[in-house]
Amino acid sequence: MNTNFNKIIFCFCIVFFINSCHTFEHQNIFLENTKRISNLELSNKQGKKSEIDDQKPKDNKEMAPINLPKKKEKVQKLTLQTKIKVPNVNNFNLDRFVNWNEEEIIKSLGKSNFIKQEGRLKNYQYHLKECFIDVFFLKKNGVYLVSYIETRPTILNGKININACFKEINQILN
Repeated sequence: MNTNFNKIIFCFCIVFFINSCHTFEHQNIFLENTKRISNLELSNKQGKKSEIDDQKPKDNKEMAPINLPKKKEKVQKLTLQTKIKVPNVNNFNLDRFVNWNEEEIIKSLGKSNFIKQEGRLKNYQYHLKECFIDVFFLKKNGVYLVSYIETRPTILNGKININACFKEINQILN
């Protein structure tokens, strides 16, 4: 029984390896040649000139035709043409508010429009004409101190005019 099983496996392997070179992506050149020869014989019997005789092979290669992958287009790299205007640092800088406590911020900027508190974090939001200011406090030793300040536009996904925003903050401070 073992020898019969080995014979079956051996025959299966032979059939598999003989047929494995013909996949869906490659054309069967042996089948094409037999079709071409049979068409040529039929046309010769009828006395007609066949299209196969007129056609000249495009390539002298004796391989199955394979579609070559197309080259990808190269992406051009461009430098940014617009320059970003940096606000005048001498007039105003938001970093000067870092490590201030709540009372100092309220005295200088006034009462905030919105307050949010979660655990050790407190957020004051000031709604100005040109921008919104978010002041983030962290609680250290029982006192809330400014850890981060951010400006953002008044319109969602809009652009912010930093100079106008800083000018408005300077007016509030003075």
